[in-house]
Amino acid sequence: MKTHPCMSPPERLSSSSVLRFHELKLALFTGILLVSACTTNPTGYVRTLPTDAEVAQYNASVEPEERIVCRRETPVGSNVPRRVCRYVRDIEDTSRFHREQLKRVLR
Repeated sequence: MKTHPCMSPPERLSSSSVLRFHELKLALFTGILLVSACTTNPTGYVRTLPTDAEVAQYNASVEPEERIVCRRETPVGSNVPRRVCRYVRDIEDTSRFHREQLKRVLR
């Protein structure tokens, strides 16, 4: 039986090449395990955004600065809009920060 020059029969493998092969398999398995661990949620809790009805009900029971505003935003580098919900006070704080930074740069 003729074999490809790059493929050697098992009886020709040296112990160092077998060891190297097992190290590569272990490294590949470890990498896959680490990547899959990052994609799973250990608590089983999936964070979902509130519905419009839930936001309206919440906003009716809190002060104006504690209200939630939800809107669709398209992230930079994407054409897919997604729903983003933030507190009014966070929106105001972010706007204030950006105005101050712009004033600082334009001086």
